[in-house]
Amino acid sequence: MKNDLSYLEESAVQQATQRAADLDPADNVLARHTGKELLDRLSLLTLAPRIILDLGCGAGVEADLLAQCYPGAMVVGLDACGAPLFKHVPCRSFLATVGDAGLLPYQDGVFDLVASNLLLPWCDVDKVLGEVARVLRPGGALVFATLGPDTLCEANVAWDHVDTFAHVHDFTDMHDLGDALIQHGFVEPVMDVQMLGLTFSDIRGLVRDLRALGGTNALTTRRRTLTGKDRWQAFASAYPHRPTDGGRVRTTFELVYAIAWASSSSTSNGSGIHVSIPQPS
Repeated sequence: MKNDLSYLEESAVQQATQRAADLDPADNVLARHTGKELLDRLSLLTLAPRIILDLGCGAGVEADLLAQCYPGAMVVGLDACGAPLFKHVPCRSFLATVGDAGLLPYQDGVFDLVASNLLLPWCDVDKVLGEVARVLRPGGALVFATLGPDTLCEANVAWDHVDTFAHVHDFTDMHDLGDALIQHGFVEPVMDVQMLGLTFSDIRGLVRDLRALGGTNALTTRRRTLTGKDRWQAFASAYPHRPTDGGRVRTTFELVYAIAWASSSSTSNGSGIHVSIPQPS
């Protein structure tokens, strides 16, 4: 799997998360778009979950919406950053917890539904899927949104004209994600891809807004020096432009969505920290 956490520098990932914590979550256009898509997909399923996990919940926007969609359920939101993010939802309708998606602090088989919005690009996918399989009850559902390999393809093309360093993460292909789901015991995965183009006023606006979206280069192999004037100009000059964009700068996001089910005969082989979650009354 390409999304192996060993390719990412933990401190850079934490920095990106902390930056997001300082922003209004409504400004994260990409996450709100994918979050709505996830909820729309869930509305097509016949589900009556009692306990739901929003994995990598960020500020808790989708966790709050899940609580509204399933008013009889307990919703748990987990994020590695914790309190700095949760401050944006002071009257939240979910239980906020802090933890590692690769070592979930929950008992085996406790959740009926796990939802995750744009978490996987920052994680070891195999570890996360293994943990989700462990904490889902047999027959429970997993729904997630992540990024595919054509994400930021325009920036990749431009940087290839500047240097040989990696500037964009290697996002996992939809087919590899489907294979990983099956390997971890999930059944009947339904995968689909959506290509989304966002436009920005100029190159500097693109970079500024990507940072606001959490799009920080956290690769261990990234260039460590500052981007000088000449390298920046070379990047800007090489960046592809479309005549139909009216002078604005476009960047592509390949959005991958998945729904899969925990096998009704699944058994736990995980080693997570077992913390009881009270059943909703």
